[in-house]
Amino acid sequence: MQHHKLRGWAFAYNRRKRCLGLCRHDEKLIELSIFYVAANDEDSVRDTILHEVAHALAGPTAGHGPRWKAKCVQIGAKPERLDREATMPSGRWKATCPGCCKQYTRHRKPMRNRRYICRACGPDTGVLSFLV
Repeated sequence: MQHHKLRGWAFAYNRRKRCLGLCRHDEKLIELSIFYVAANDEDSVRDTILHEVAHALAGPTAGHGPRWKAKCVQIGAKPERLDREATMPSGRWKATCPGCCKQYTRHRKPMRNRRYICRACGPDTGVLSFLV
């Protein structure tokens, strides 16, 4: 962070299981998931850190828009979301879509009387039933 002149910013680990990294502008804090760091290679983790540094440099309103993408390119990060490539722990609650057979997991118990649906298959063929 010193290399990118982020003075007053700190780094921490968190225990999130679905979020690789996080930039908290209000607290001037960049966080990485310990589960993500433990399960992925050094290059991926480094790129995630740079991804979050780009968020810090671009500002709280930049999101994943053009200003953030330009900062990514400037500091050497991939200007894209990284969660699809990452290895993260799967939840203990599991469901398989009856339409496309895609596997879904949840870390918390699914809510009662709530309908969960596969986005690809829709409500006609993609109703999910989560089991432990």
